Amino acid sequence: MRNKLRTLAAPLAMAVATTPALAAEPVGRASPTVEDLKVEINQLTAEMEKLKNGDSPFTVNGYYRLQATSQSLDETNDNSSAFVDQRLRAKISGDLNDNVTVVWYGEFDSPWGETGSCQGDNCGKLSADGVGVETKNAYAELKVPNSDWKVRAGIQGYGFGKYESFVTNDDMNGISFAGNVGMATLTGGWFKWEENDRDSADDVDFYTVSAELHPSEVFHYGLTGAQISNSSQVALNGTAARTDDNYLGAYADYTYDQMAYSGSVLYKKSSGLDSDATDGDTYMLNLYAQRHWGNASLKIHGIYIPADDSSNGADRFAANQSGWELNSSNLQIFGTDYYYNNGSQGAKSVYDAAYQGYGLMGLMVSGDQKLSNDYYLKYGTGYFRVADDAPDSATQANGSSLGTEVAAQFGKKFAGVYDLSLRGSYGFMGDFYGDNPEDTYKVVAMVNISY
Repeated sequence: MRNKLRTLAAPLAMAVATTPALAAEPVGRASPTVEDLKVEINQLTAEMEKLKNGDSPFTVNGYYRLQATSQSLDETNDNSSAFVDQRLRAKISGDLNDNVTVVWYGEFDSPWGETGSCQGDNCGKLSADGVGVETKNAYAELKVPNSDWKVRAGIQGYGFGKYESFVTNDDMNGISFAGNVGMATLTGGWFKWEENDRDSADDVDFYTVSAELHPSEVFHYGLTGAQISNSSQVALNGTAARTDDNYLGAYADYTYDQMAYSGSVLYKKSSGLDSDATDGDTYMLNLYAQRHWGNASLKIHGIYIPADDSSNGADRFAANQSGWELNSSNLQIFGTDYYYNNGSQGAKSVYDAAYQGYGLMGLMVSGDQKLSNDYYLKYGTGYFRVADDAPDSATQANGSSLGTEVAAQFGKKFAGVYDLSLRGSYGFMGDFYGDNPEDTYKVVAMVNISY
């Protein structure tokens, strides 16, 4: 218990130290009021807007995020850890004219006392300078004159957001397009994930195309087709070596008054190029219902992925490199922590169950509430269990229940750019992890500045 209290000190101390209303002033000066600080922040925001609205064709935006974390996420013991990390992202966009835009999007990660994304012995430590900027995006976007079509070439973000970011949601090199044909919006692209020896016989390519139709203002639906063609001798991003993973998805969204209903299904079929050793198929189903009223919303989300009963372990989804699954329910342990930088992603329900062949059944309830004076509250809870605790492709688990998570985040925004919050999650671990597993927790104090 003493260790847990000690590790909680870091995020709590940062939350207190960074609260403007409690910030200490030098001796001899009157402490500033909250209104004084708001005036200063508004002045800085106005100066930033002047820069944004200047004559330069280039604009800069992004965010700075500082987080102090205390966590105990190992269900086999109660060991805890505490750390502070930070991330700075900057996106430079240049509108050369009405039809041509160039973009560079960079990132610098620097956990305190650790190297992070920096290269060099002292990066993130004493004498912290070094080479450490990552390029996330670098592309040119060309708009077809007198139309709504556009083409983007270079390193860009692309993903399966409609399917809970399974398969991929990452940065990649390639070419994409978007435009309208009648009532349909078409998007797609070709991306080169691995070139290897510049021989098409050993490349890894990703192809995708989607069509979204809008029959009315309250109803739309879409179809997605994609292929990961892995001709190389090694697995990549969850696709086995010498294997094609083919995906077919469908989704629909319907709104009625203050209610919104949506759902999606994604089917995967794997085919080996040289043999049937990696052949398999599986699917995923997601259903949602959301209610909006005033400054609040409440969402219910259910997910189902069947267990893998194959003899070769190929009837399942596989882990991808981006790690962004189940990020929209305000969870941090069984779902992905939406704000995580260099700490734990979470998503234990996906990595411990679905990706291991046990399948997944989950029910999540989450909500957002805007309070007075720019305060806000976010919360979420979820119950998760495996589809089968003894599938043919995996060892017998101790039980079927993964557990229950309860999470909340309370914060305040200043001048629309400066966000201070404290969030926490507690995981009641189920018998899947043993007869008496240790419960888990994660507490984070965060300063988030958008610009």
